Amino acid sequence: MLDWYASHSADIESAFQQILYFNGFLLISAFMYVVYDIGLWEIGLRRHGGIVRKGADVGQFPPGYFQMLAVQLLPLTVTGFVRHDVFVIATRLVTLATVLLVYGISSSRDGTFDKLWYRLWLLFWLSASVMGPMVYVESITLQDFVENHEKTIAYSSVVAMIFFVIYGQRVAATTLFQHFVSGNYSLKRLSLQIVRFFGFALQAIHYGYVFGWKDPIFLQGLIGVIGVFGVVVSAIFGLVRGAARRRERRSEHRLEKLLESRPR
Repeated sequence: MLDWYASHSADIESAFQQILYFNGFLLISAFMYVVYDIGLWEIGLRRHGGIVRKGADVGQFPPGYFQMLAVQLLPLTVTGFVRHDVFVIATRLVTLATVLLVYGISSSRDGTFDKLWYRLWLLFWLSASVMGPMVYVESITLQDFVENHEKTIAYSSVVAMIFFVIYGQRVAATTLFQHFVSGNYSLKRLSLQIVRFFGFALQAIHYGYVFGWKDPIFLQGLIGVIGVFGVVVSAIFGLVRGAARRRERRSEHRLEKLLESRPR
């Protein structure tokens, strides 16, 4: 293997440089963000549909996950605007909008949105979306503040990411572990974490190579990789430990279907 790499190292380096030049890592990472956002929507809509039909809980992310994710996304979104980074702006804005909307539809206890809380929720975020850019464009003071404190804002996203990993990802890891240990075999949330892993990893490779290891976007991506890796490892342990219970549940399910198919 080492001999093969030594004889092809020049070709590998050339291919790597070509991928960097055409933003290949960022394009694939952006696609991973889109897939992740679609997965969030699917879980949120299934959760909402289950509430409306008064059916069984279809599973959702742990309490506080969406709030922590939104807090973690905000400073890096601002950093993207300051740095005029299209990748950061596009991926974070779309994910932030998805998080806010999915949290809204999945947090309703009765499936309706006629409570004052939802009106205030929509009023705040719609107002922020409309008036925020207007205030920023018109206010020279705000623009100067953001420009002068770019590093502080950028590295605050790194700090927020650390807290998100410690709290949000830790709870997600525990929830997924318990999910699989109890015999569930739905891989939807685990597959979303794998998608998120590649989104962070490819982003970290690009920014680390181009801007160096001190770059806040690289650091955020690296911390995200570590956090998601922990969630995936925890889920795999849960899958292994819950194998026997999973077989029991499948046998029970097959028996129920067999009894239902018999003529009465």
